[in-house]
Amino acid sequence: MRFVDAHTHLELMALQTVPFDRFSSVGELVEYLKSSEGEHILAWGWEERKLGRSPTREDLDAVDRPVLLLRMDAHLGVVNSKLVEDFGLRENELFDPEKGFLYENQLWELVEKLKPKGEKMKEALLGALKRAEKMGIVEIHDYVDPETANIYADLDGDLPIRVVLMPYYDGYREVMELFKGRRYENLYLGWVKVFVDGSVGARTAYLREPYEDRKGWRGRLFIGSKEISSIVRELEDAGLRISLHAIGDSALDECLRAFERSKPELSYHRIEHTILIDREQALRVKEFNILLCLQPNFKPFFRETYLKALGEDRYERCLPLKLLDSLGVDVIFGSDMMPFDPWYGFSYAKDLLGEKRAKYYYGGWRDEGRYI
Repeated sequence: MRFVDAHTHLELMALQTVPFDRFSSVGELVEYLKSSEGEHILAWGWEERKLGRSPTREDLDAVDRPVLLLRMDAHLGVVNSKLVEDFGLRENELFDPEKGFLYENQLWELVEKLKPKGEKMKEALLGALKRAEKMGIVEIHDYVDPETANIYADLDGDLPIRVVLMPYYDGYREVMELFKGRRYENLYLGWVKVFVDGSVGARTAYLREPYEDRKGWRGRLFIGSKEISSIVRELEDAGLRISLHAIGDSALDECLRAFERSKPELSYHRIEHTILIDREQALRVKEFNILLCLQPNFKPFFRETYLKALGEDRYERCLPLKLLDSLGVDVIFGSDMMPFDPWYGFSYAKDLLGEKRAKYYYGGWRDEGRYI
């Protein structure tokens, strides 16, 4: 089996510093953190399903060093009081000081300050790529900032598989510069990432109807259709295509309005995740020649989270792979690191679509020379 994992964040592997899978309660986690070493603790990968609940600022205050723990979806993090003091965090819409919860942009800015750099990050990326190769992955699409992109460029001769760099919008021009007048052996420039909404787990995915467990709350819209359409035109002028993170159905509506406005000339701009897409939206996606990058692993892996946040009816309707397949919508699959194992999602997709179609969406399209 030759997989393409079309949605990854391999730098997160450098943040796997705490074995969250070993703990069945927040108390066990805190005891481990109290005995760990280092000037600060930055770790990725906790999930309330395993711990029983989300850790809070109060829990982490038992640790005498700054602590930042990222939820597995990396849209929510929790900090302790020592970190709040050290970085002067103040209450705002992206920071809940009582729970110690940080969301999206403010979270990612803090991670950027604390994450490993240089050789440590290079080692983590190369280790992740070797792990991917052993799982049968021949190509990954990795979302990167300019610093990480430069590390990949330095690694090119040692890359064991193809890497498609997916720069974030804020740094895409710097990443473009790496490809001017230079050809790489295993490195390619892909789509440019823009966040439209958040995640279901963080309750920030932008929904048409409120969350089941948050009365009146529909999530958070980061960017509207007018600004998206402007970015699409800007990227097309540079010969690039957009990759829109849009999990909620209302976020997808904004994306489709943006494509209606911008009337893109290039085919296969991407939308990532779009778990609540319906038939009408799917037909519009097809009309605009949009490529959907979906994660079949999400539905079984986050079943409990989705049921609690969305309710049974929306859970049953989410990730309608059979519908999209029957309509002939252009689709590719990726893991989004949850978990970083294509066989998990492949097994679920195969049961729904059959082995042949699941193989196609997990990389057969690449063998046909499609989309890239």
